[in-house]
Amino acid sequence: MTSPPGFDAVLDAVRRAFVDDAGAPVATAVRALGPAETRAVLGCHVAVAVTDSALLADLVPGKEITHAIAVAADGREHGAVVYTTAETGELPSAVATAIDAVTTPLAGTVRRLQSEAAVLDALHSTGRELTAQLEIDRIVQDATDAATKATGAGFGAFFYNLVDEFGESYTLYTLSGVPREAFARFPMPRNTAVFGPTFDGTGTVRSPDITKDPRFGKNAPYHGMPEGHLPVCSYLAVSVLGPTSGEVLGGFFFGHPEPDRFTARHEYLAEGIAGYSAIALDNARLYERERTLATELARGMLPVAPPTPGLDVLTRYLPAATGSKVGGDWFDVIRLPSGATAFVIGDVVGHGVTAATVMGQVRTAVRSYALLELPPSEVLRNASELTVGLLGESFVTCFYAVHRPADGTLTYANAGHLPAILVRTDGSLDQIGEALAQPLGVGSVFPQRTTAFPPGADLVLYTDGLVESRTRDLTIGVEWLLAGIPELLTATDLGTAWDKLVEELTRGRHDDDIAVIHVRHRGEDGT
Repeated sequence: MTSPPGFDAVLDAVRRAFVDDAGAPVATAVRALGPAETRAVLGCHVAVAVTDSALLADLVPGKEITHAIAVAADGREHGAVVYTTAETGELPSAVATAIDAVTTPLAGTVRRLQSEAAVLDALHSTGRELTAQLEIDRIVQDATDAATKATGAGFGAFFYNLVDEFGESYTLYTLSGVPREAFARFPMPRNTAVFGPTFDGTGTVRSPDITKDPRFGKNAPYHGMPEGHLPVCSYLAVSVLGPTSGEVLGGFFFGHPEPDRFTARHEYLAEGIAGYSAIALDNARLYERERTLATELARGMLPVAPPTPGLDVLTRYLPAATGSKVGGDWFDVIRLPSGATAFVIGDVVGHGVTAATVMGQVRTAVRSYALLELPPSEVLRNASELTVGLLGESFVTCFYAVHRPADGTLTYANAGHLPAILVRTDGSLDQIGEALAQPLGVGSVFPQRTTAFPPGADLVLYTDGLVESRTRDLTIGVEWLLAGIPELLTATDLGTAWDKLVEELTRGRHDDDIAVIHVRHRGEDGT
């Protein structure tokens, strides 16, 4: 067993106290004690003289012990018995008493410091959990639960402000310790004399009995607690201030029906959790702002599929529902001057506003080359050369296909994107364009292929957000998609069927963008 730091020095000092009547040292031995033995032998003391012969016989069997002193390290997890079989004076008992008298206050101080360290550890652990979150609802509920538990409050609430998409501010709240129905009939706290310091950010309010505070009960219409309000005697309120702006983001409010329940330590813990909550909320707001900007930028760049003679074209674009991965996927449907129709789907490697911006540039370039009626291989080659200058070390995947109604063909080229799914008229499914070339920005040669695309055939283009996630392999996702397509083909409402399939494939939580084009060759309008 490894001894705590300094414990060996204590044992040496105790051993030197074992002397005979003439003051000469006598031989001693040490028997280590386990945690349970230490607590049983010493109780709350640091050092005791062990005089119980039965206990000594259990601790050190087979020895005729004349004197013994048990010593504990702080925390009672380590201990030892120093003993001798020689004749000694009565000094060991006095030494044990002196050691205990001197070290017990120190041990208490150490225990208090250890307790404070445990509080700090718990606070930092809570902080790590809060600041790792980006979902505001989760942050405020976790913070409310943690702070209510840390303060020992009868209940806790967190009132916080949000600004909606129209720039309007509104207040929400979370509760802990009581059901939400307990506050359902009461209005939001107003900026009264009691609540003012919290909403103004001027300081923490801690009261042993808020009903005796001179600021209490001065505001109509209640002049105190509203009827039916939970009983509050002890009161603690802490502002949540934005770390960069100093703006009051919200406030924690804690109550207890008994007086004088909140201490300075509780105030310290509540303020610490409020500080971490402010950082987490600030991060979440910045994240939400960027995510909204990227989503709106991406949506604004995506086209509405134009009416196409002989074809029914369904498209879907869903920004990432979780995480920060928004902005890189796109699709396009382009009516060409010759009467042909080009279908494009792609994905910029990277996410956020930068990816959305690059996506817009690449989409514009592909559309421009397409309108020149360049063959698919040339469209991708030119776009690839442009992409090198846009992305540097990054790249873009892109599947480009052109349907020519005059001869009923589909000509396509693929730059590192997932293969398209071609549903032939007999219902069989083929994956076409697999591994034809490297992505844009990397590859320079993009072979093209041609296949029949007669009336009754379907074409499905999609991005990897539909079939891949952190919990599902891409290959499995593609297999599930292929298995779900036959049911799509028999649906009376293709849009509703696609929405259902997307929900099934992603389980409602896709952490990347999803883009889909489904082309059904109707075979009308002279095609």
